[in-house]
Amino acid sequence: MRYKQQIRQVTSWVDVLTSINISIKSVAVLINNSPINKLFVYLLNHRNIKTYTLIKEINPKILINQIVNSNCNVIVIDKPSYVLLQKIMPYLQHDVVIVLLQEDWVPDWTWKFNQYNFLCQQDLP
Repeated sequence: MRYKQQIRQVTSWVDVLTSINISIKSVAVLINNSPINKLFVYLLNHRNIKTYTLIKEINPKILINQIVNSNCNVIVIDKPSYVLLQKIMPYLQHDVVIVLLQEDWVPDWTWKFNQYNFLCQQDLP
């Protein structure tokens, strides 16, 4: 049952991201749950959206450079990857959409980063 719920949630997030008024350049998928990560990548790539994903064997600096150099404007992230997000944020352009997958509401710490658009569970239909 839980797996079906996760599939629906990933599908809903992809629908939300592709329906908002931004032109998606690329998406960084920073999720530690491998099946969920792979599903996001599959669904986004199926819509011809370039993705960058977390690979545990690769130095995080390489991923950060890829994300920054590609002008990535959407980041989908789970809580275990927040440390990586902290390292990426100083280099991001404005108007980046950051999806906090495991947050029901936008956390207080996000308010000091008003140059980014944060989405969380409450933004799902």
